[in-house]
Amino acid sequence: MLTVSDDFNNAMKAENRRFEIRIKVGDKIFTKNDINSWVYSGGSISGETFQIGSTFSNSIKIEFCSILENIRELTEVTVEVGIATYDADYHYDNISPEKVGSARVGYAKLIHYKPTVYEYVSIGTFYVTKCDPDRNENKTTLEASDRFVFLESEYVSELTYPASIRDVAIEIANKSGSVINETNFSMISTQKIRKPEGYTFRQAIGLIAQFEAGYARFSRTNQLEIMQLIDPKFAVSPAEYFQKGLTKNELMYKIGGISCTVPVQSENSSEQVTYTAGSNTGPQIVLENKVMTQDLLDNIYQKIKDINFYPFTLNWRGNPALETGDWLTLTDRDGTPFKTPNLSYILTFKGGLTATSSANTNSSAQTVSAYSPPLNQIIKDINSRVDAAGKNSVYDGTEEPPYPKEGDIWFKKNGPDDEIWVYTKLVDATYDWVLQTSTRLPDDIQEKIDNSVPSDEIVKTINLSQEMDGKEWLKITGAKIWLTDQTKIDDAIIQDAMIGSLSASKINAGTLNAATIDVINLNAKSLSAGTISGKNLSINLDTGAVQFQKGYIAGADNLIRFDLNNSLFQSFSSGGSGFKVQYGRFTFYDVNQTEIGFVQPWAYQDNPGIYLKGAKNLNLEGDTVSIQLGTTTYGTNRIIMFGRTTMVNQAEIFGKLTVGGDLSVIGSKNAAHVTRDGLRLTPAYETAESYLGDIGTAETGEDCTVVIPIEEHFSDVINTDYEYQVFLQIYGEGSICVLSRDKTSFTVQSSVPNLPFAWEIKGKRRGYEDDRLILTDMKFEEIKKLEERNILEEEE
Repeated sequence: MLTVSDDFNNAMKAENRRFEIRIKVGDKIFTKNDINSWVYSGGSISGETFQIGSTFSNSIKIEFCSILENIRELTEVTVEVGIATYDADYHYDNISPEKVGSARVGYAKLIHYKPTVYEYVSIGTFYVTKCDPDRNENKTTLEASDRFVFLESEYVSELTYPASIRDVAIEIANKSGSVINETNFSMISTQKIRKPEGYTFRQAIGLIAQFEAGYARFSRTNQLEIMQLIDPKFAVSPAEYFQKGLTKNELMYKIGGISCTVPVQSENSSEQVTYTAGSNTGPQIVLENKVMTQDLLDNIYQKIKDINFYPFTLNWRGNPALETGDWLTLTDRDGTPFKTPNLSYILTFKGGLTATSSANTNSSAQTVSAYSPPLNQIIKDINSRVDAAGKNSVYDGTEEPPYPKEGDIWFKKNGPDDEIWVYTKLVDATYDWVLQTSTRLPDDIQEKIDNSVPSDEIVKTINLSQEMDGKEWLKITGAKIWLTDQTKIDDAIIQDAMIGSLSASKINAGTLNAATIDVINLNAKSLSAGTISGKNLSINLDTGAVQFQKGYIAGADNLIRFDLNNSLFQSFSSGGSGFKVQYGRFTFYDVNQTEIGFVQPWAYQDNPGIYLKGAKNLNLEGDTVSIQLGTTTYGTNRIIMFGRTTMVNQAEIFGKLTVGGDLSVIGSKNAAHVTRDGLRLTPAYETAESYLGDIGTAETGEDCTVVIPIEEHFSDVINTDYEYQVFLQIYGEGSICVLSRDKTSFTVQSSVPNLPFAWEIKGKRRGYEDDRLILTDMKFEEIKKLEERNILEEEE
């Protein structure tokens, strides 16, 4: 069941319900006023038998009250339904006149300014399989199915086998392009299976669902999941049924046995082997799975052997937050509550919402009871009657135990719940089974639990785990845990933690070994000495001052050195090349420690900058940026310049250049072309406003018209909310014109049919719609200085 608010569920149960619809087809959104109706069909383990491994494709059929144009197959459709959790039309107050100033006649209606509030849930994401426009009735019927329509191609595995079931499931998702529910897939078994061959992606994911004793589905958020039946504690009251809306089969469905026939290839021939699990009486599940083994089948049976329910059909008001695979609590005509799974779910919207939930699984036995010899029957009868020196018997299962005696205990499986019954003497001196307790809580207690704390604050999982060291530990997984008041831990292994505040008085350790810990943010006041001092070095722990009297700091090889006596900093490689910083100058040296260039502050006409003496080149090639000084190159991956940066004379960039902001050019902007007699330049064509263009060719049809769609990526970069221009050039005899323009296409009409033509569209660049001849902040004086500096550099 989807997570919704209490207001949502209360609004769904209310007598008056107001709905709104949001349907997105491609890029266009439709609301309730745009449709006549829609019908959603969903399924899980549905069918005449308990269909584990089902890959039911949820679908929707929508009838629009207009003609939809240009709907293509597999166009994405999303459907959301919202209910008014606050309806402004039903919330107003009558107040007496004295409370509204001078009004004195009758009562005044207090107007609320809070609008109607809707809470939406997703019905799902679908893909168009059929679109049928009816121009006579002015309507369009659209049919769409979920993402299983993309999983019909052949699945060819590239894993190494035997492989885990989980790995196979992930490969199926990856190869089919499906997004998975990662939490859900992490719970899939890691048992090994043989290579599944000859299956489509959809059939293969159905095999995975078989091994998990569940079904595969695409969730309402379009994620691939492997699901089992879930009990959300959701009850449908009789007030929500339609008249005679509940049909219940009084014969309970309980799985008898399960079988699977598997082909086995021997050296000489191919044989068939049938694996079975459970009983051969009662309803049977027959699987088709070429990689099944007896162990895998036994595991499946253990997961489903206790499932039991009453088949039913329910016509009721519906709740879109309910999903297939959810258990429902219903009440029959005798007033007895029972649980049954919502295996099939149909939602119908025609202004209001109705629903049909069902689980029409066949409860009758598909095989007769196996023959039992007379001696075995006698032994079974004696065993059931034996008193065993007054000791009681304990039973389990869904069928009532034969020949019970007072005090016997029966563990009964009832749907998703477990019950304990005791064979008891009643007040009328007869004996019968009496229910003692059940995992299903009374409605009033369940309501108090549900409303006690928010569900997302409850610890999600408590179990036993051997993940840490192979020993069994109690593991708590899920929500954040906050321990308040006093908590005592006798002995613990804390692998990673953050302690907000720790008092040293709480540490009772005898020794803290500094060799095994890292101490950061150490308070100098915690040390006994305020100052650590030596002959040439003093460290004041109170002020943070570090003072050297003389000397230097250097590595063992003296290649990096900070020299106090000579006021310099130098760094050399093992080969001898490097640099030295001294007297405000950054000097470069070659391998012979000969100066080859330097960098120092420099100013030209009161314009400060950095001067590189000896710099021969600034090379940008691929991902490399380097400054060449003499014959030695000192490189870096990037040069980052902040503020205004001036590059004088000529800069050559080989490779890609990305400009993250506006680009202004003083001079021409050209594209360079290699021609037969040299490199030729073509100047860029520019307009007073920011326009982008696209060009194409087309031909009108027999009706002398043609619709030219605006290419999707091009519509992303121009804003078609603004007027765009279309220019036409015909290639034939006749005339032509633009008949209409809209956000996604334009229509061209010709005077004669089948007239070929060329078109050009120009639209304003998105985000720059209002730009026109933008005035910059650069002054003529600055341009003049750049030109003078360029001349000076050329002379040098």
